[in-house]
Amino acid sequence: MANVALDGIGAGYLGTYASKILLEPMFHSDDIMSNYTIYPAVKMRQNITMAPSLSSITAVHTGCGTTNTCDPAGFTVTQKYITVENVSVKQVQCWVEFKDQVIVESYRNGVNMPDLTGTQLAEVIIDRVRNGIQSDMVRNMWAGDTAAAVIALDCTYDSMGDGLWKTLSAGAAINGTQMNEVTGTLGAAATEYVTVGATLPAADAILILESVYNTASAALQAVPASEKRMFVNPNIYNAWYSALTQVASAGSVDYGHSEAQAGKSRLYFRGVELVPMYEWDTALTTLAGATFPALFTAAGAAIDATAGCIYTAKSNLFIGTDVTRPENELKIFYDEVSENMYIRAGFTMGFQYGWNSLVNGAVLVD
Repeated sequence: MANVALDGIGAGYLGTYASKILLEPMFHSDDIMSNYTIYPAVKMRQNITMAPSLSSITAVHTGCGTTNTCDPAGFTVTQKYITVENVSVKQVQCWVEFKDQVIVESYRNGVNMPDLTGTQLAEVIIDRVRNGIQSDMVRNMWAGDTAAAVIALDCTYDSMGDGLWKTLSAGAAINGTQMNEVTGTLGAAATEYVTVGATLPAADAILILESVYNTASAALQAVPASEKRMFVNPNIYNAWYSALTQVASAGSVDYGHSEAQAGKSRLYFRGVELVPMYEWDTALTTLAGATFPALFTAAGAAIDATAGCIYTAKSNLFIGTDVTRPENELKIFYDEVSENMYIRAGFTMGFQYGWNSLVNGAVLVD
């Protein structure tokens, strides 16, 4: 197994030891344990009993008896389940990787020199691994796919089973296998709608957010705003922020100035929090072509859309796992025989959604 941290410093041993290693930020979209419903202690499968709503059961009291003359049908209890996968992280680091670099000055002394545990390098590796687990969880929660063609591209997409994009599509949760199509303002053949991360006009953000909000079912509309989320590609999030900071719009000058200067750590649309999904862009880039997610395939416009929004209740998205915080389930140890430091993590993880009536979504098309 190759080292997790590789030497890219160069051949020269120049200058003094750097007391601080600058870490590149690793962005992950959200706290996976705060925007979803968690089923803990799941080792293999979690059964979820689904009881639909019941209404139209009142009737005029016509006299003695066990039933009313108006006797509507009851409700059918069904079942879904979350199947979890056993997920592991196995990384190794040998001291010799950086033996000719300045970083070797932070190693231990004498016979303990090969033991990297407790060193600055070990702390950097643990930080990178922990953040990597967080990012992989969010990416696989949505884009996980056990299809052979996807595994051939990147086998890590198979590590947690099928994600929500695939299960929502298979369950025809929104508009058959895909999401609804919202025509943007940029006109026919606009490349912005098929280019991951392309800059979108503020008007397009308003169009798609209004569409998913206004066309949502009564059941989803009835859920309190604080209990719902709009998950969006980052370019839609940025375009909505642009709409909020427009200072030329009539009646919004003061508000726009305030937003442009002070900003907000979270954005909302009609009381519903928007969550920018950075991992969506990563996944859509990787899965371009034959493996593109069906949920983002716009059949009407005949394009693979790259800007979408999924509007749902937090209680409608399920995570099954056997630990509280997977990114904290790390073990680091040194093996004196191989003189390697090993990093290990293990947990179960699986995803599912509940009711079709509690989810809506759309993509921008030309």
